[in-house]
Amino acid sequence: MNDIKLMNKAADNIRILAASMVEKAKSGHPGGAMGGADFVNVLFSEFLVYDPKNPAWEGRDRYFQDPGHMSPMLYSVLALAGKFTIDELKEFRQWGSVTPGHPEVNVMRGIENTSGPLGQGHTYAVGAAIAAKFLKARLGDVMNQTIYTYISDGGIQEEISQGAGRIAGTLGLDNLIMFYDANNIQLSTTVGEVTTENVAMKYEAWGWKVITINGNDVTEIRRALTEAKAETSRPTLIIGNTIMGKGAVGADKSSYENKVSTHGQPLSAAGVSIADTIRNLGGNPDDPFAMRPKQNGRKLIRNWPPRWICGSQAKHLSSTGRLSNRNRTKRPVRPRQPS
Repeated sequence: MNDIKLMNKAADNIRILAASMVEKAKSGHPGGAMGGADFVNVLFSEFLVYDPKNPAWEGRDRYFQDPGHMSPMLYSVLALAGKFTIDELKEFRQWGSVTPGHPEVNVMRGIENTSGPLGQGHTYAVGAAIAAKFLKARLGDVMNQTIYTYISDGGIQEEISQGAGRIAGTLGLDNLIMFYDANNIQLSTTVGEVTTENVAMKYEAWGWKVITINGNDVTEIRRALTEAKAETSRPTLIIGNTIMGKGAVGADKSSYENKVSTHGQPLSAAGVSIADTIRNLGGNPDDPFAMRPKQNGRKLIRNWPPRWICGSQAKHLSSTGRLSNRNRTKRPVRPRQPS
């Protein structure tokens, strides 16, 4: 595992990039992206299994993002992984850009699904988990991928999510792990003002394993993902209590965390000082789109290889990157942790 200080700095880099994208575009949703940065940082750098040289590799893990409005978070973590350039991040929400306000499927860049109405990502992920189980039954452990999905308060409330959640629990999809970003903030109100359901009990009633954590704590995120990966009979819901607008401050250094106003507009429109916020997160306001190459002599996440296919597992792929007929059912070597 990576040094926690390094992980926190990388997550802060994601927060700065996400806030800066929305600020430049004068439109978007920065607060949720800032709160969810810690989870996607841990997932993409330490758990997600994929081949950076062959993004379309059939045996890769999948990540489905339900809240399309949190696209700045996804684009930023993918930029750290080398899938988007800084110039492309600067074109967020511009006509014809590759970084639209809601992500559009582009497997080669790491985007598995188009994010439209809330709840779709939850449903996509359940379908992918069913398909993965089918492939594993036919091809063996070489197709032993994990399906991850990320959902927000709005997605949890959608009726389509109820149906997807029930079928996933009934089928015992232990290859499905969903992170619920529970920041208690919606576009114009807190969640508690519109719904008081017990989400944990709801998913437990459907047959899910439920883990509740501090969604901004690297150690707790790692522990939850490790526990979820070890589950052998149920899908897992990780409820991460996160901080909307994490790190946002005003010019007087007052906190703008956990405020409804940071959800659906540029931080400056909410009264936040974008310059002081970037400084608070360890960045340079004069160069807000910077990806810090090193911290304390160590490379940031974008510069060391993510968990990829390696060693004898690579023998399961033909020169075209597709599954070869030979060794289809042999158990692959799991990827090594980055040093």
